[in-house]
Amino acid sequence: MQQEIEIDRKKLVRRVILVLLIILLLILIKRVIYRRIESEEELASSSQTNMIIRDENEPTDKITVIMKNEEGTFEIDKKEAEKKETELDWNLLLVNTNNKMSDDYHVQLENIDQSRSFDKRAIQNLTNMLSAIRNAGISNIWIQSAYRTPEAQQRLFEDQVQAYIYQGYDERIARELTEKIINKPWHSEHNLGLAVDFNYVNREFENTAAFQWLQENAQEYGFILRYAEEKENITKVSYEPWHWRYVGEKHAKKMKSQNLCLEEYIEKITK
Repeated sequence: MQQEIEIDRKKLVRRVILVLLIILLLILIKRVIYRRIESEEELASSSQTNMIIRDENEPTDKITVIMKNEEGTFEIDKKEAEKKETELDWNLLLVNTNNKMSDDYHVQLENIDQSRSFDKRAIQNLTNMLSAIRNAGISNIWIQSAYRTPEAQQRLFEDQVQAYIYQGYDERIARELTEKIINKPWHSEHNLGLAVDFNYVNREFENTAAFQWLQENAQEYGFILRYAEEKENITKVSYEPWHWRYVGEKHAKKMKSQNLCLEEYIEKITK
C-alpha cells in the first residue's frame, strides 16, 4: 500500500513539473512574438524618419543624414541640401522671358483693396511693409498694380505693341521693344501674384523717399527690387524701380547682401 502511494506521488510530481514546463514554454513563446511585433513596428516607424546630425568638428559644408533603416548613413553637401530646400520654395518660382509659368498654375489670392490682390501666403508681409513705410513718415506711396490675370497681361502687352506701331515701328520691332518693358502673359511675375508696382510706374519713383526706404528695408519683409539697372543684361528687362517681388525674408536678405538678382541667385543655389 505504501509503495502504491509513493508511486502515485511521483506521478503527481511529474505531472506538476510537466504543466509548469508547458506554462513556462508558452510564456517564452508569447514574449518572443511580442518582441518581434514591437521590432517590426519600430522599424516601420523609423524607416520614415531621417535624423540630421551636425558634428561641431565636421566641415560646415557637410551635413550627415542618419537614416533609421537598413540603408545606413550617407552625406550630402550644404549646397545640395539648399538646392533640395529651394525646390520646395514656391516664393522663388522664376518666370521671365525664357521661363513660362505652368498653364495650370493656381494662386490663392487675398484682396489688398477693392481692385487689387496678392498671393495669400505673402500678403501679410506686403501689408506689414507698407505699414512700416508709413510709420516712417512716408505717406506718398501706393500700389498701382499687383496680381494680373494672364488675359489682362495679354491686353497690356498688345496695347504697348500697338503704341509702338503707332510711333512708326514695324510689328516685329514693336514686339521686341515691348518685351523689354512688359513680359508676355504666363511670363510675368504679376501673373504669379508675387509682384507689386508702386505709384506712377515710372523712373521718377527712384527719386522718392519711399524708394530709398525700400532699398534699405524691403529685404526685411521678403521683397527685392526685381529689375535693377545694373542687372538688365541678365533679367532682359529694363530698369524698373517701381517693381518689387516677394521671395521670402531669408532669400531676400541673401540676395541683397550678395547683390544678386533672382536669376543669379537661383543659379547659385542650384548648382
